[in-house]
Amino acid sequence: MASTPTPSQANARQVGQFVPTLHTDVYAAIDPSSNKLPQPFTAVILGGSGAVGGGLARSYARAGATGIVVAARRLEEIEKVAKEAKTINPSLKTLALRCDVSSASDIAAVANATKAQFGATVGAVIVNAGYSGSFVADITQEKAEDFQMAFNVNTLGPAYAAQSFIPLLNESAAAESTSFQGLFIAISSMAGPTVTAPVTDIHYNVSKFAQSRIIEMLHEERLRLKGENDGIFFASVHPGGINSDFAKSKNVPDYIIPLLTESPDIAGAFIVWLTRNQDRVRGLSGRFLSCKWDVDELLAKMDDIVDRDLLRARFAV
Repeated sequence: MASTPTPSQANARQVGQFVPTLHTDVYAAIDPSSNKLPQPFTAVILGGSGAVGGGLARSYARAGATGIVVAARRLEEIEKVAKEAKTINPSLKTLALRCDVSSASDIAAVANATKAQFGATVGAVIVNAGYSGSFVADITQEKAEDFQMAFNVNTLGPAYAAQSFIPLLNESAAAESTSFQGLFIAISSMAGPTVTAPVTDIHYNVSKFAQSRIIEMLHEERLRLKGENDGIFFASVHPGGINSDFAKSKNVPDYIIPLLTESPDIAGAFIVWLTRNQDRVRGLSGRFLSCKWDVDELLAKMDDIVDRDLLRARFAV
């Protein structure tokens, strides 16, 4: 007889099913074409060359961004992403830059170039770069270099991005005539709350869990410095399961591939919705979110989320 899962073992499934309705593609409430951004507005996508990065660029283009910065190691790929975004929104100004997200100096250079070209118009920074070695659920078979790279990219990358871009987000918010305060998102993974097989390559899961903790602490810093209803919105966002080059690079088992059904555009649309609805989502700042969750059902649970301090990483006592 199978044993009953412990709360920790069941946590990822419970998080994934936090609301009754789960989406796999863009739907009316989060359609970027219906969530137009304030003007001017520049979005920065660090790690913009993959499936989710392309979806982010397309979503911000459809929402009327005036500028998009895409940065990643593969310059030729992000140039394609920038070109596609401009095809969607011909008035859009783009900047494609080579950047290793595990390098603090590279990220600082992107921030400086962004400020030089777009000034105090940066409204959103999304850290999308991710790294994982091969899919293996046995620590004795995991490579030491995979642990190092996973933490360098998945954990330190968002920390470096916060150091370089929070000042620019604050400067842009100060120049904005509306109540818009800026948004800082780390693209996360349901691997973060997962502790048991089958998806348990430790280097990846733990680096993503630590990433979520960084987002929580950035939110707490914001509360201390700015107060409850002011300052940047922070969140970790699970982008869904996507049959992407990233998934293929992990050598994901064949039985998991059919489960990777989400559109690469749903994460971008969800994040644009967060961007555009800051007054409504303020209570979600500092938390782990999934782009698959129906947003109306998510908002209906807001009081419970805030009162019980849900969707956080903490030790259970």
